[in-house]
Amino acid sequence: MSETTLLQRLHAGIRLDDELVIDDHGHMGPWYNFHIPGDGTPESMIENMDLIGINTCIVAPHIAIGPDTGEGNRQAVEAHLKYPDRLLPYITINPRRPLAETEAEIAHYHELLGGIKGFKFHSSCHLATCDHVGYGPAYDYAGEHQIPILSHVWDGPARDGKSFLTRQAAANPNVAFLHAHSGNSWETIRKLTAEAKLNPNVYLDLAGSGLPYGGLEYMVAQIGANRILLGTDLPFIDCRPQFGRLLAARISDEDKRMIMGLNAKRLFKL
Repeated sequence: MSETTLLQRLHAGIRLDDELVIDDHGHMGPWYNFHIPGDGTPESMIENMDLIGINTCIVAPHIAIGPDTGEGNRQAVEAHLKYPDRLLPYITINPRRPLAETEAEIAHYHELLGGIKGFKFHSSCHLATCDHVGYGPAYDYAGEHQIPILSHVWDGPARDGKSFLTRQAAANPNVAFLHAHSGNSWETIRKLTAEAKLNPNVYLDLAGSGLPYGGLEYMVAQIGANRILLGTDLPFIDCRPQFGRLLAARISDEDKRMIMGLNAKRLFKL
């Protein structure tokens, strides 16, 4: 009897409890202009994760990318300490905070957690480009410890024929640059797969409310499944549609397994 494929299991409604599923892009808590079921509490997120069998979600609370980065980081770490196998904290960096505060916070969480697993930038919310001097301590730490940085925008001006993202990736070769929301449109997909081809430390994250038909297949063909990560944007977005788009894609089960967990396990050293 042939092995049941992941797509067949999806059609049968079988939860993938025996598979490694890591969501590289979650948030937590309420957001001022979105309906967040259960107010995005850790418990409500885990309940949503359990619908499809997500083992771990890596989170940056909404308050961290908004008005109070310090409080958001505290909440993310608190949730992790309560649910260590389910919720993993990003340490969010607001480059507009004094450098001494950022350095002290990184040192604090390095000690408390036995090492930080990843940083979250949200330059558009914090009104800065990703080369702001306030991000410096995070780049230094990420390069030294070879951990990822997730940002939904790597913005800034092109110079000398090189994009901002290419310059950042080249300047920080030990950092995995995770570009969030990479599959939201064909324009975005084509632009970012071209960037990833030029820079082996650029990775593409699938979080978002949409993915063009054939878009994931194109991404895999252009850069390989080992450079793409599953993200859902929980609790902004129900995780089931995004997971369904991955399992229904016309790529191999081996590729799907890399995207839905194995790549994140490698990058975040889980």
